[in-house]
Amino acid sequence: MQRVYGRTHIEVVIDGEDRVFDLTESPTCSIGRSVQNTVALADDPMVSRKHALIRREQSGRYFLSDLGSRNGTSLNGKPITAPVALRDGDAFTTGGHTFVFRDTSALAPQEVLTDAPTDVFVVKRLITIMVLDIRNYTVLARELGESRISEIMNRLFHSSGELLKRNGSWAQKYIGDAVMAFWVHGEDWGTPKEMALMLDSLIEMTEVVRSISTQFALTRPMSFGVGVNTGIAVTGNMGSAGVSDHTAMGDAVNKAFRLESASKEIGRDVVFGKSTYDLMSIPDGARGLFTTHTVCLKGYDQPEEVHCLGVDQLPLLTEALHS
Repeated sequence: MQRVYGRTHIEVVIDGEDRVFDLTESPTCSIGRSVQNTVALADDPMVSRKHALIRREQSGRYFLSDLGSRNGTSLNGKPITAPVALRDGDAFTTGGHTFVFRDTSALAPQEVLTDAPTDVFVVKRLITIMVLDIRNYTVLARELGESRISEIMNRLFHSSGELLKRNGSWAQKYIGDAVMAFWVHGEDWGTPKEMALMLDSLIEMTEVVRSISTQFALTRPMSFGVGVNTGIAVTGNMGSAGVSDHTAMGDAVNKAFRLESASKEIGRDVVFGKSTYDLMSIPDGARGLFTTHTVCLKGYDQPEEVHCLGVDQLPLLTEALHS
């Protein structure tokens, strides 16, 4: 196909017909089996209802994300687990369909495309960050030994990675005995959907931890503390040109870690920052689930108001939010 400079689109064959979908009219292009998607693949049983998303950032770059589909999305033959920047000529697969991404908007005809090192691209976004930390990990590791604790943590990280991806987390990081994940909101403010996905993840993590405690016959059940915060952060592919991953940095992220640490002092399982609590729009009838505390977070000059609950109360909270 001859290139048309200044045009960004994807090419795909659907039902034996060459199709081209322009990406310049809207900041997002959704792909899935539902007819509500920009690209509807209704006859492909391997495609989920909401399978993948192409998002154009304010910088003009395009990112491909898998939306927690059952069969995943592959870019240039490799499965993706976080949003990935697209280059002209990239091929990605959803179910039985392969798309080719074409972006020549920034190219002049005399320019030559090269296989450059991994891009390091960042952008400011409003996100909600969840930090989960295993309680009494050091004591547990000493009791169980290196081999057994390694097996347990591998199981935890594998299971949490699957459920976080399924629930729309843009990235997951594993730091020692802690898990960090974040959800990206719209440009102006967050949406109830992302908050519900975050809460669903916490509920599922509770079940994973309980299952591990039973499976490995632990003498003391595993437990965890959680800090959740919402704010502006820099997100993107960070690191060296050769080794980078999708992550988030900034005060909002730091505060989420501090909130998790405060859960030990307060004695509650889940600590929400005020911004997250306000964003969830808690119904009056569910506010009694929370206890409110004023805490001094390490590194912050002013005390912070936080809202806390136990993991067993999470289902009650989600039920109230859905109603």
